[in-house]
Amino acid sequence: MKDLQLKKKAFELFEEGMDIKSVSIQLKTDQTVVTLWNEEYNIQEGLVGLNGDPDQVEELLGAIKEFNELKREEHDLYHQEKEEAQLKEKRSKLMLFKKLFTFMKNHCQGFKWSYGEVILFIKKQKTLQEQVEVICGHDPQEFEKLFIWNRIVGLVEHLEQLVINKEERDTIKFNFDENDVLYLQESLQIEDFDDEIEVEIEEEQALNALLEEEFSPKKY
Repeated sequence: MKDLQLKKKAFELFEEGMDIKSVSIQLKTDQTVVTLWNEEYNIQEGLVGLNGDPDQVEELLGAIKEFNELKREEHDLYHQEKEEAQLKEKRSKLMLFKKLFTFMKNHCQGFKWSYGEVILFIKKQKTLQEQVEVICGHDPQEFEKLFIWNRIVGLVEHLEQLVINKEERDTIKFNFDENDVLYLQESLQIEDFDDEIEVEIEEEQALNALLEEEFSPKKY
């Protein structure tokens, strides 16, 4: 019902002379869908000008049927590619989340971090948090219900407490208690976004190497 109402409104805007891009923006609708509506609108306008000529009507109806089939295939392919891209993006964020939390779990008891390393780790977590929000269309009702988002917020708050009143050259000793460690361990069991997401071994190894280059906490 909502799509029909949007389509009707789109036809009205086309009649007023508005182009596809402008209609897409005003109705907050995918431009591919609006393009289909525009083609259908143009076909209907063409039918109006035929004045009942049977041959022309039959020819145009055949063209309409062929056009609709082609556009339907194009539309389905577009959405399939879009869904695949979204799944890939979700997988990459979930992988980064698990690698950051794994690294923290392995270096949170009896390790000393430099002030700069802690700040950088916090920044990486906040960046990931923002990326998760983008995936959810900046809709709080979507991202706030995700375990991954809530766990990031919780870890960031914990780390920010550790750097309060600290300075650039300070060393910060990490000695998380058992509840904190359990928090990190539980986080690694999370499978978010309601999708079956698999992490490629090559991606995991590449990220591990990256973290080892950027962070080097030492035992104390």
